[in-house]
Amino acid sequence: MCGLALTVPMSDSLHAGLAVPMVGGNALATARKHVDKVLTVSENYIAIAILRLVEHEKAVVEGAGAAGLAACVAGLLPELKGKKVVIILCGGNIDTTVLGRCLERGLAADGRLCRFVVRVKDTPGGCAELTRILADMGACIKDIFHERAWVYSDIFSVEVSLIGCKLQTYIEKLL
Repeated sequence: MCGLALTVPMSDSLHAGLAVPMVGGNALATARKHVDKVLTVSENYIAIAILRLVEHEKAVVEGAGAAGLAACVAGLLPELKGKKVVIILCGGNIDTTVLGRCLERGLAADGRLCRFVVRVKDTPGGCAELTRILADMGACIKDIFHERAWVYSDIFSVEVSLIGCKLQTYIEKLL
């Protein structure tokens, strides 16, 4: 922007290795000579990049190390399209719990894991009928949650939240 080091507020993020409150004077001087472009990549694209690396390369990389791939996946570097590109991957300092969250968020951001909320009759077999319909369509349900207390439509309904793989395809068929 202005070529000066700015202080920015800190927050938890997938790219903790890049999140510093202020770039040091020496680093800024070095970067001025060698950096052509600075980009901001969303957490969702970093999660997708981590997911892609695990799936396709069997490589575990922390968020900061996957930021370059995330920028490409996000389409932030159209000038590289169709070219042979080398992306430096670095840093495997990622906690297994955080890795699990990244993979799940990456699946959701990629549209391969979705949430579907529906109201069904709160009678014996109501939820069973819903899951049978989805099973007959080939849907894979990962989690299911029932909510009765905060459903205000009628006393004989239950709100069911389903989380599953590629549910979006099946939801569109149901509607």
